[in-house]
Amino acid sequence: MKDNSEWLEKVMNAGALAGETAPDLRDARCPKCGASDFVAVSDLYSESVGRIEDAAEPSDVERVGGMTDAQIVREFTPPRRRSATGITLAVAVPLGAAAYWAYRRFGDNLGQVAIVVAIVVTIITLLTKLRSYSDRYYHDRQRWNRMYLCRKCGQRIAA
Repeated sequence: MKDNSEWLEKVMNAGALAGETAPDLRDARCPKCGASDFVAVSDLYSESVGRIEDAAEPSDVERVGGMTDAQIVREFTPPRRRSATGITLAVAVPLGAAAYWAYRRFGDNLGQVAIVVAIVVTIITLLTKLRSYSDRYYHDRQRWNRMYLCRKCGQRIAA
């Protein structure tokens, strides 16, 4: 019987590397000031929100890169999910009104076709917008998680 320990070790190492998202910035230099001291924007945002909520320290004290806690929170807010409800309603209401008008004007057969078309177009719009907003959210979230800030000058670095 063959020893599968080497195969198992490769699988475990591949799994460990797949979850690793933090880039190595040890040798990186800021293009603006040449410093090599960076902080993740996500960590910086969390710390600033915590300080503002505690209100133990004044928020007008300059922190990283010459920015105050309020500026950091305003500037580096994480991306939020968008809702497809508004656009779906903007499509559904006129289509529903047109289907109702077609039903009243042209009778049962054509009216029912208009209702089905309105429902199908509304569902397609909803699903398309849900997918679009979801893709955009995850892309923006990944970009936000990979953004770093130079502690000295405040230069943004995308890793």
